[in-house]
Amino acid sequence: MKEVIHLKMEKQPWEGDLYLPQSPKAVVIFVHGSGSGRYSARNNFFAQYLFKNGFASFLFDLTFQAEKESGYFEVNTFSQRLSLLTEQLKHHKGISHLPFFFFGGSTGAAVAMASAANHPQLIKGIISRGGRVDLVAAITPKVKCPVLLIVGELDREVLYFNQVVFSKLPGKKELKIIPEAGHLFEEPGKLEEAAVATKDWLCSLLPCEEPSFHMNLHF
Repeated sequence: MKEVIHLKMEKQPWEGDLYLPQSPKAVVIFVHGSGSGRYSARNNFFAQYLFKNGFASFLFDLTFQAEKESGYFEVNTFSQRLSLLTEQLKHHKGISHLPFFFFGGSTGAAVAMASAANHPQLIKGIISRGGRVDLVAAITPKVKCPVLLIVGELDREVLYFNQVVFSKLPGKKELKIIPEAGHLFEEPGKLEEAAVATKDWLCSLLPCEEPSFHMNLHF
């Protein structure tokens, strides 16, 4: 079931799409990167996959229209917005009792990391897909929740950044390298491999029932 959730940010009305399955295990909040947004094809692919596997997914825009048009992207500003919106979402009927997770793609992963470091009570874990987590390397030691870093084997620069950050994370952590995948996981089957890795990691932290649902979609 898709539900449009109405929130407020900086005294302005804000909204996002909540995909809520029956008996959800957790809520995954998708944090897009620079140049992306609520309708990101890749984030929606993951959201649909997780929804089919019993996880609620929330997609929204971090940016105002003027910021989109100018290309403005500032990690600290957006991490504060993410924290504010998450606090509001956690009071929404039907999901307030659930554990919350962040899923950050590219620079959105840096925003998720910063929010988790500065507001550790908000979430139970972070998934980073091709994340530029190096942008917040200085606060990495403050991220206490479990973290999954997913990187394509061929995305060598970002892989190096993730390996450095991974060594500094203090809590439960996993670095999942997707063989023969680039930064956008455009190679056949690689985006689904990343989605399966995400679901498996979430199930390692939460009670999950099998069999799971697999989507044979490629971008």
